[in-house]
Amino acid sequence: MKQRKRENRVRGTIHSIFYFIGVAAILWGWVYAFRSYFRHYDSLHPEIAWAVPIVREDIVEVDGVFLWDEIVLTSPGAGKARFPRGRGPVRVEKGAVVARVASANRTYDVKAVNEGYFVAGVDGMENNWRYSSLWLEERELPSVPRVVLIGDGADVKSGAPVGKIVPQPQVLHFVGYADLTGSLEELLDKNRVMVKMDRQDTPSKAEVRVYEKIGYRAKISMSMPWFPPDLTLSRNYKLVIGTGTMSGVSIPETAVINRGGLKGAFVLKGSSTHFSEIKGRAIDDGKYLVTEGLRLGDAVVVDGGTAIEGRVKLW
Repeated sequence: MKQRKRENRVRGTIHSIFYFIGVAAILWGWVYAFRSYFRHYDSLHPEIAWAVPIVREDIVEVDGVFLWDEIVLTSPGAGKARFPRGRGPVRVEKGAVVARVASANRTYDVKAVNEGYFVAGVDGMENNWRYSSLWLEERELPSVPRVVLIGDGADVKSGAPVGKIVPQPQVLHFVGYADLTGSLEELLDKNRVMVKMDRQDTPSKAEVRVYEKIGYRAKISMSMPWFPPDLTLSRNYKLVIGTGTMSGVSIPETAVINRGGLKGAFVLKGSSTHFSEIKGRAIDDGKYLVTEGLRLGDAVVVDGGTAIEGRVKLW
């Protein structure tokens, strides 16, 4: 009797297992069928994007330092410093009173020894910032603190700095390391480097004094086409160099696939799609700049990975 009950339990367990396996197989079959249907539906009703015109400016951001001539101004006596022309940077003429230091007994005038930009502060590198050491030393360029401005009415000691004069006119020099991307090396060779203070600035031609290739980078020394006064507040700078422009059409990057060693996209012609080889490169915001293979207004399948060749139904 006990043996029969045990056998019935075993048969019941086996039956339950096969039942659940069967139910799972049926559910999986339904899921597979639905997914296959929707994949087939999506392949016949693909999302379409149109090639739109684009002009892309290639730029290289170069970390480097500025070099200029400067003269430190010191206080003839101890007292409270005032700055009649402001703390700057401000352009002043030679002989202009740029600071007054007043003690209990007298007032000392500090005058500009040259025409130029006055800054009521120093960064501590005024007597140790030389082109020879920055160019010849094979190391990363140093990071220098920004100028610390002296407060109006601050106490200063006799002989202490009250600011500096950066004589004008003078040429602003730049030394930095740049990745040799795009056509930068060719532009350096031809001395045709266009520089900008930031991405929104209008490009201007800089003079390449010398450059040296170091692996995939170049160490560059250039003379800048401008010298605005605010640059005297920091010796470190991220310079923007333009390396040319690319023009063509833009499509979603998801439309581009590799097929048989060729890069291309599925292009819609009438009610059919076909694979078309393209040339170009990925750019920002998930876009792909196509320089060859597509024309303005061509329609491409947005999801190139699931696209198929043949007839499609757009509506």
